[in-house]
Amino acid sequence: MNHGNKNIKSKNNLDKSRITKDTKPAKYNLFVRTVIYSILIILISLMWYFGDVPIISNYLHDIENKTYDLLFIARNNLKLNPQIPKNIVIVGIDASSINKVGVPWPWPRQFHAALIDMLAKAKAKYIVFDIIFDTISPLSLQTQDILGKDTIAKTTFDSGRQDDEFLAMSISNAMNIFLACEAEPLSKTTYQPVYPITTYFNAIKNDTSFLGNTSVTYDRDNFVRKAKLIYPEFQDDPALSVSTALRVGQKYLNKKAKINQDYTIELGDKKIPYKILINFYGPSETITTIPYWKALESAYKGQGEIFKDKIILIGRTKLKASIDPYKSVRSPDAFPTPYAALTPNFSGVEIQATILANILENKYITRLSDNLSSILILIVAFIGSILVASLRTRLVLCFYACLIYSFLYIALAFVFLTFFRISIPPSFPTYGIILPIYFINFLDQYFFIDRTRRRQARIFRQMVPAQIADEIERMDQEQLALGGIKREITILFADIKNFTGHCEKHEPDVIVNILNKFFTEMVTVIHEHNGLVDKFIGDAIMAIWGSPKVLEKKTQADLAVKCALAMKKELSELNKIWERMGLIEKLNIRIGVNTAEAVTGNVGSPERMQFSAIGDGVNVASRLEAVNKVYETDILISDNTALLLNDGFHLREIDTVLVPGRDNPINIFEIFNEEQYNKNLCDKYLLGLNAYRNKDFDEAIKNWEECTNLDKNDGPSKIMLERALKLKQQSLISMLPDNWKAIWEIENK
Repeated sequence: MNHGNKNIKSKNNLDKSRITKDTKPAKYNLFVRTVIYSILIILISLMWYFGDVPIISNYLHDIENKTYDLLFIARNNLKLNPQIPKNIVIVGIDASSINKVGVPWPWPRQFHAALIDMLAKAKAKYIVFDIIFDTISPLSLQTQDILGKDTIAKTTFDSGRQDDEFLAMSISNAMNIFLACEAEPLSKTTYQPVYPITTYFNAIKNDTSFLGNTSVTYDRDNFVRKAKLIYPEFQDDPALSVSTALRVGQKYLNKKAKINQDYTIELGDKKIPYKILINFYGPSETITTIPYWKALESAYKGQGEIFKDKIILIGRTKLKASIDPYKSVRSPDAFPTPYAALTPNFSGVEIQATILANILENKYITRLSDNLSSILILIVAFIGSILVASLRTRLVLCFYACLIYSFLYIALAFVFLTFFRISIPPSFPTYGIILPIYFINFLDQYFFIDRTRRRQARIFRQMVPAQIADEIERMDQEQLALGGIKREITILFADIKNFTGHCEKHEPDVIVNILNKFFTEMVTVIHEHNGLVDKFIGDAIMAIWGSPKVLEKKTQADLAVKCALAMKKELSELNKIWERMGLIEKLNIRIGVNTAEAVTGNVGSPERMQFSAIGDGVNVASRLEAVNKVYETDILISDNTALLLNDGFHLREIDTVLVPGRDNPINIFEIFNEEQYNKNLCDKYLLGLNAYRNKDFDEAIKNWEECTNLDKNDGPSKIMLERALKLKQQSLISMLPDNWKAIWEIENK
């Protein structure tokens, strides 16, 4: 009996041993796979984050920047912002000051001279201008002087110089004035220094320590989050190489800055990086801001105590740009910051005041170095991998654990930013490491790739024409997923002229029927020319060539331009039909075409996505469509597209323009069909354009007058003739600089 019991126990022990041996390899295999996936994700993610992988690295840093902004907003909502600096006051040139003064901007320099005298009397410590006085006083160009009596015909450049002397005298007497300069970009690699005129440079005794660079540093999304205290690229220029904030900081602290070889700055016992992250004190106008008129009034009334021993910064606040021949206003001087979601854009002077306060109070934010960031990310990744490995068989619990872990990391980033003024990667370890490790292991458990691919292919077949749908069906899973690639494409924008006016004259059902018929026929034309309808925007259509089906650039351009001409022809046929139906007014369309690099891919969510194109080239095509309004044309194409066209197209170069949102000008061309083309007129127009660009305005006017005689309805000839006559009549030709370029800035879309 006992022998039998021994056999039973032996069998039970053997079974347990087998179970243990079977379980351990399974768990071990799961752990090994988790480790392998984790290592691959960590290596790829670090390469994307710290490398320069096209598209991906930029997008990762864009996400980081937006998360960084959210930390600032959270800090503000929790009322944990730094204490507002008490030794800085901004005097803002705002709309209320313009109204009070009754003189349009830019003002005569006597105003600034009066303010300096009053601030000096109030014993202001330093006065800093965020205005570049790089031209003589605008007084000679004001249509009325301060008293409102003299017209422009009675003013002279002498009055401008006299006005400058008033301000120069006040600067010289005060001897605590800082002036602004900057480097104006001429291209991606060349700059033009912009200094105050000699009158003011002499007023500060030619002392560059009272002259600082006020240039603003942008991130890729055009937000301002960081600042340069010195500019190594201008190290040969003592004025441009140092920021205004650092100049004032040195004077205020009475300490000379020492620049090390790695460009770090030693200011007394402080060691400051030459690039800092700006520690904003709160939304716009958090720093004490007084309107210009009120500052003058307070000083005149002897109530200038608020300015005593303070640093006073003077600049535009909430004042839109105005364009004048002297370019005394170059931009709106308003910049988006991390608080853009809560408040209007910061003025340039407020950004300068914030940077200065950061230096004086040692409250700037330091970005964690790449080496330390890598170590931090590896630590976070290691903990995340252990978490997933231990819970991967319980996927729901594992998901929530990873989510909580991610929130804890973001909370850590918030604590570092708020209390230690250190910026660690704010969210990348969560979406770049923790969550990918979880989801890759999740996919390892459930094979669903083919099902997702079929679903995505079905969605795309509903979105695109048949000839392109076949191309998409051949794509792999990576190409069908949300995301995009950079490609050279051609974009077409078409919009109905004055469609709102037509809507007001007809019943809604009539308008809807017209619009549906218009879209139906235009889409057919686009598909016939191998184009992809990207989207409908109201009564406008956007189409692209070159993605997802790859086409050679010249082929793209030819197809898009032929499509534009065909759309005009098709609309002409539609107008005949609508006229027979009782629609008297004819519809016309404006079309813009551009060829450029753009990011094309799937935008949206896994449940609802759209293949689209995004980028500067798309914006240019849209702007060109709108520029037709300016020149009274129908089809405009960019020089990028025009240069790719084969022979056989009828083109006319119209002008060189600078469209909103672009730093580089564009040569624009009008495209004609055979019936519209007038070779004699186009040749005359080109002669006028070349003369205009060479500042031979008499020759330009002569040729454009001949063009209007040939065709009195030719929009570009009328517009350019009017422009040339205006320049000549207003005697502005002699004021044009030697390096003047005939570039027309389009004010808005």
